[in-house]
Amino acid sequence: MSSLLDPEFLRRLARVRLLVRRRFAGSAGGARRSTRKGQSVEMADHRPYAPGDDVRRIDWNAYARLEELILRLYVAEEDLIVYLLVDTSASMGFGDPPKLDVAKRLAAALAYVGLSGSERVGVVPFGAGLGTPMQPTRGRRRIGTVLKHLDALEARGETDLQRAVDELIARRTRPGLVLVLSDLLDPGGYQRSLDRLIAERHEPVIFHVLDREELDPTPGGDFNFVDSERGARVEVSLDQRTVDAYRRRVQLFLDGAEAYAKKRGLSYVRAGADVSIEDALLAYSRAA
Repeated sequence: MSSLLDPEFLRRLARVRLLVRRRFAGSAGGARRSTRKGQSVEMADHRPYAPGDDVRRIDWNAYARLEELILRLYVAEEDLIVYLLVDTSASMGFGDPPKLDVAKRLAAALAYVGLSGSERVGVVPFGAGLGTPMQPTRGRRRIGTVLKHLDALEARGETDLQRAVDELIARRTRPGLVLVLSDLLDPGGYQRSLDRLIAERHEPVIFHVLDREELDPTPGGDFNFVDSERGARVEVSLDQRTVDAYRRRVQLFLDGAEAYAKKRGLSYVRAGADVSIEDALLAYSRAA
């Protein structure tokens, strides 16, 4: 994780900004436009004047044209809450480096970008349910707190994104940007969980973290594969025919994830394998 503090890497992160496709209603002053009307300098709308309204907000130019008292409404500048939803299930321990290490480094970089942009950033680990979350915090100086929380995460247990999302929503979290860092290897699927987030007015972003060996295994030999989460075993002969069939299934899985994101209007970025952390961040920043 210490490499994230390298000045050159942090300088390059200046090119990255968290993308938000929709507007959120917030509760405190920040750097994002909100759906709530406030008193920022950008005018959003008008409405008829009512007794008790601030007369300083009357649009006298509109009155001169319409001979009617019209009140100016402004767009409030709000803080955005960013939830780093990090998959810590046992399957994330696979790879060289482990997928969880890739996810943690990516999450740390996204946290730095968010905190530098005056957003509130929280860490929400999940496996079979929610792990111990780090409540959203704000300010670049808080990056050390985020790094410490991420560094303590370990890959273990099963995956149940639906349960984790249900628990997250049950805590009445304020709608925000939910950056999902996961291999998406969930027996229950991931679509319903992300649909639930969307229905609750969150905006999910998918960072699909995969290892090169998962995408393109090397043919040759007989292997006894063990499911890292459930312990199930299967004997497989990795001849060329088997590997070719596996690659086709993997491609269908990847195409399905990308198609789902496109259909729902979500950002989808692959990380790990041959995609560096920096390339994944730049792909995300150019996704809109």
